[in-house]
Amino acid sequence: MPCNRTQLCGRLETRGALRFSPAGVALIEFTIAHRSEQVEAKAPRKVECVISALAAEGVAEQVAKFAKGCQVKATGFLAKESRSSSVLVLHVQTIELIE
Repeated sequence: MPCNRTQLCGRLETRGALRFSPAGVALIEFTIAHRSEQVEAKAPRKVECVISALAAEGVAEQVAKFAKGCQVKATGFLAKESRSSSVLVLHVQTIELIE
């Protein structure tokens, strides 16, 4: 089952320092705080969450330039934080500033 695509809009809440893997790949860890109202079972539902995210290469360099608190739209895939963890992280493949 190859479908694993996630898109999330929200506020760039935290952002780590740009770092480089042993292979020289730029990486950055950050969080996106999301707030919205969705409809579920024909009723409005307030949704609030903070999602851990990771970006690599050019996307990591892009995120490193964003100001904390800015609004973003991030698209990517979900994966476990590590082999031994069940915590999910959004691996961001594209990100853009939104208003």
